[in-house]
Amino acid sequence: MVFNDTVHDDTNILFSNRVKANQLFESISKKGFKDLPVLSASQEKGMVFRDDISKNITYTNSNLNNYKLVSPGNFVVHLRSFQGGFSYSNKIGIASPAYTIFEFKDNIKYDSIFWKEKFKSYNFIQLLKKVTYGVRDGRSISFSDFLSLYLTFPDIEIQKKIGKCFKALDNQISDQQCIIQQLKQLKQFLLQNMFI
Repeated sequence: MVFNDTVHDDTNILFSNRVKANQLFESISKKGFKDLPVLSASQEKGMVFRDDISKNITYTNSNLNNYKLVSPGNFVVHLRSFQGGFSYSNKIGIASPAYTIFEFKDNIKYDSIFWKEKFKSYNFIQLLKKVTYGVRDGRSISFSDFLSLYLTFPDIEIQKKIGKCFKALDNQISDQQCIIQQLKQLKQFLLQNMFI
């Protein structure tokens, strides 16, 4: 219950701060970076390079000047945010003008890894549903509606500790996935060469 926005308790270090999202975040829209790689939102991996995904998504190079700059540490409201939360970017690139890009008003007070996980949490997605009635694929969440939500969170030092813990878990998952992939390749090699 680390990411519970219905609780506010000054004596509980996890839920000591509660403010509207508009006090924490602001949207940004910088355009004119057509030479940067195009990014797409994914449910599991946040913002990814469009060339790295298997879907064949077409876009016109002449439109890239209207695409929005996404920098590491930015969050993105995308067309499926109502299903899986907001995407986090650890990459620099450009994204569709249909996306809303936002960042902290004050980077010093907030840990982006903590908020990355918070925005993917079940409780946050349930909170989003309160302001997304009728939203479906092809239509994004209203950023102004998100800004009206009250968010509960700990002080920066606790955010950093929680973020560090989740980052360590992500690293361990990634390492295990590499091991699994290597074992699958070994199995495939053995199957192809043992019964010749």
